[in-house]
Formats: sequence, C-alpha cells, structure tokens
Amino acid sequence: MAVVNNKGGVGKTTVTANLGAGLAARGLNVLLIDLDAQASLTKSFFTVQETQDFVLAKRTIGAWLQSNDRGRAQTLADLILSPQRCNALLRSTGGRLDLVPSDPFIVNAEVLVPGAVDQTGHIKAAKFVPLHRRLADDLTDPAFSKYDVILVDCAPAFALTTKMASVASDMMVMPARADFLSTEAIQDMGRRLLDLTKEYNKHQGEPPMLMPRVKVLFTMVQMRGNQPIEVQAQFINEVTALGVKVFGTLVRDRSSAYAASGRHGVPTILATGVPPEIRGDLHGCVDELLQTLERL
Repeated sequence: MAVVNNKGGVGKTTVTANLGAGLAARGLNVLLIDLDAQASLTKSFFTVQETQDFVLAKRTIGAWLQSNDRGRAQTLADLILSPQRCNALLRSTGGRLDLVPSDPFIVNAEVLVPGAVDQTGHIKAAKFVPLHRRLADDLTDPAFSKYDVILVDCAPAFALTTKMASVASDMMVMPARADFLSTEAIQDMGRRLLDLTKEYNKHQGEPPMLMPRVKVLFTMVQMRGNQPIEVQAQFINEVTALGVKVFGTLVRDRSSAYAASGRHGVPTILATGVPPEIRGDLHGCVDELLQTLERL
C-alpha cells in the first residue's frame, strides 16, 4: 500500500507509522518503506543521529536506487532495519514491524538510477517501464514474502519514487484534511494517477498497469461531539459525492497527542498516556484497513 498525497501537512507520515504499528499489534508482519527525502518516517522510529548514521553507512533507500540491476532485490532486502523500541512493545502480539530508511539524496531519484536518463535529463523510453516497475519487481523477491503488509510512505509530490510506489501497490491510502485545498489535491491526484496509468500502458508495460484503488482518510478533523464541524463535514461530503472511497473513521485534530511520538520512537497508537478518543480513531482506521485488505 502506498500512502500518498501531493499536498504536504496532512499527516501522511503519522498515518503510515500508526497504521503500520497498528497492523503489527494485530499480529501481522509489516514492512515500512520510507520514500520521502525528508525521512520523517525513519525519524519516527530512530533518533536523528541513527538516521544520519544510516546515510553515512549507505544503509538507506538511496543505496538501492543507485544499485545495478543484478542483485538489486537483495540490495533492498539488506536495507531492512528493526526499530527496537517499537518492536519491544509488539513481542506479546506475534506481530513485527521493520523499516527501510530514507535519505535526503533521493529527491532526484531518476538521476541516481544507473543509465535511467539521457543527456537531457529525461527518462529513456526503453527504461520507462523497468524504472517504474523497479519497486514492484524487487518486492516479489522471496526475502519479502514474510511480510503480510508493506506500507510505502511517499513524498508530497508526484515524483518518480511516488510513481514507483503507485505501480507497486495494490491500493493507496490518501490522508487529507477536510478543506478546499485538500479536496482539490484529491482530484489532482486522481488525474495524475490516470495519466501515469495511460503513459505506462502506452509503453506496453507487462503486466499492464491498472488504475490504483484509492481510499481517502480524513485527518486533523475538528469534532463537535462525535461529528465533524459543519464546514469540514461539507468537504467530506463533497469528496464522497465524487465517488471516491472514504474511511468512515475520522482522525481528529489533536496535534499534542502526536507531538512526542517521534522523539520516543513509538507511534501514538502504541504509546502510553494517549487520550482514549485518539487511540480509538487510530484503531478504527486499522479495523477498516483490515476489512479493505480482506476484499482485495
């Protein structure tokens, strides 16, 4: 699953971390892949110093992007790390959470991939399908068969890494705020996914790319009682009217409940002292996601 939105500030990384940890707490083996150059997901589970050490040791997704075709899947598998502080809380559940870290150098991913671009900086026609299928192909390696779910945190831009994740994913979760700009961003993402699907199939990719299934998760919702405030309810209804699948669970606006989670390397859904309504929101999202996965 890819977690995507071209618009920043919608809680995308928070959603990825908490869905991943929540699924692991239900006994699943979960892999998180950080494809955002800001590496916020990586920093949610490891200290800043640890994150910098991964870059220096070339233990990040950037090393995979720079790897040659031969043995590339094994290179990706070698980058898998285990966030100890998080997994210590999962021992009794039978689940596990692992992570492939990111780094700031992947912002121009196509330049990192050997032989992917021509002298003008454009992707070579012969490389288009292999490049966009790079993640999808490598995740079929037996090293990844132990994972029940793989969640990919994408950059807030429809860059190459986001396109790779789109091609590789069975479904996409799109966190969004219930406001005008986010509603526009949802429609824009739909257009971009449609364009990618057409372009990919124009290059005769095999297997053909299907339009990804997208489900919107509204975050930072201001609640009055158990209902969103009127203006936000209006935007939620507008998105639903577009025919877009929407999570019934709304993640309420309570930034203070999420603020310290990265510092301690434990997502909010597993942390202590979390208000019950916040924990309920997150577990509700996990419940819905499991139901969706069963239908895939």
